[in-house]
Amino acid sequence: MYRLVYMSTPRRPLSGEELTGILAAATKNNDRNGITGILIQDQKRFLQYLEGDQGRVEQTFARISMDPRHHAIFRLKSGLIVRRQFPGWSMASKTVDHSASLTSAVRELVKGCDRDVAEELLSFAAARDRAT
Repeated sequence: MYRLVYMSTPRRPLSGEELTGILAAATKNNDRNGITGILIQDQKRFLQYLEGDQGRVEQTFARISMDPRHHAIFRLKSGLIVRRQFPGWSMASKTVDHSASLTSAVRELVKGCDRDVAEELLSFAAARDRAT
């Protein structure tokens, strides 16, 4: 099992309809490719965790990297993992108000994760919160 975590910035604010479309496409593609994970968005950043077959996860990340709605895409972490952290979610999603804490949103979504993964995702979110 392989995981990849990245953060990106939308080129412009996305409407609720656009975000719904992104989530629907991600869910469909991830179901087809055996990928699970989470996507958290706050109008300033996307934080996404993808897990599954390494080749398919990397292909998904390459496709996301080419999406013109994103820029400043940073791979935060990738590598092998022992088990899926989000086995029931082809793409769990949380949209956070731009003034809200990303850390709070991540805390809700990582309750069932291994401790090290939860701490890592919370650390990424806290760094983003400090930067805003």
